[in-house]
Amino acid sequence: MKYTEEIARETKDPKILVDIIRKYGDEPISYMALVNKHCPIEMIIEILKRDIDDWLSCLAVTIPQLPSEILEEILEKGKDDWVSSQSIRNPNCPYEARINWMMKTGKIGKEDPKKHIIEYEIIKEDDLSDLKDLL
Repeated sequence: MKYTEEIARETKDPKILVDIIRKYGDEPISYMALVNKHCPIEMIIEILKRDIDDWLSCLAVTIPQLPSEILEEILEKGKDDWVSSQSIRNPNCPYEARINWMMKTGKIGKEDPKKHIIEYEIIKEDDLSDLKDLL
């Protein structure tokens, strides 16, 4: 059976959506099936379990219904790839998992307070009187 993007976008049958994704893989028709609100969460998880850094997986991690445990599992691997960087944008992604991933991949580090110098300018009384005169 030849599927069209319209079927992928509008069908309410989860079995058809799963069939489209499995048949077409990382192609645009699969993207439409994946974002269809009737696509089963199990299919989304199956895509992510493949552990492939492709467009389909990048889209899968943005699905708002994705459980936080799955996002956490992806980030714990510490990969600096597209799928992980999209995972941290999902609203279900746990805050600590985001921070830990960013530290593992060097996106952020522990701050060293010794490397920053704060310079204070001494304010003279004359400067304040000049400001008062302006007011």
